[in-house]
Amino acid sequence: MKSKNAIKTLSILFICLAILGKAKAQDSTKVEQPNEVKSLNKIRLTLLGLSYEREQKVGKTTSVYFGAGAEGAFIYQTEITIDNNYNFSAHTETNFKVYPALNAGFRHYYNFNRRIKKGKKTLNNSAGYVGLDVLAIIPTQSNTLYGSQINIMPQWGFQTYAGRKVNFELALGPLAAINKIDTYFGIGGKIGFSFLL
Repeated sequence: MKSKNAIKTLSILFICLAILGKAKAQDSTKVEQPNEVKSLNKIRLTLLGLSYEREQKVGKTTSVYFGAGAEGAFIYQTEITIDNNYNFSAHTETNFKVYPALNAGFRHYYNFNRRIKKGKKTLNNSAGYVGLDVLAIIPTQSNTLYGSQINIMPQWGFQTYAGRKVNFELALGPLAAINKIDTYFGIGGKIGFSFLL
């Protein structure tokens, strides 16, 4: 009979300690959350690339960044032809290539204080942002049809804390891709993880 009461008492004690410890930890994270950006060195792993990026603080909520790495390009091209007898024919070609790439841009973070009020973490620049991304893709062969390409993308995005040294990032926006043959317009995006150094 006494051992059952001792087990109940110890169980209740452990539950109380866990609840108090969690409440104290939440209070301390609310107080310690930064409300401005900080400079970061990152290894970025995106859906189609791997790069090094330096994000440098230039204002309380503004940063500029520059980086270099390898960027993958998935090309899907369909050519439709019509002959004199109105017969249609279609030829589809797909290709995947990896190119050296350089990128630069800026970010203005806008919701640090709102995230702190909601009890969310803002460590490692975990917040929403607007900005501009410029990506230069460098061809690896001199006889490449399109040669080098520059992608310019005004963007909306966010970074979120995924671990002490890991951020998840998503960015979307209108894209202008400029090469020596033509200029293309579309929707651009980046999704991936940043590993902080």
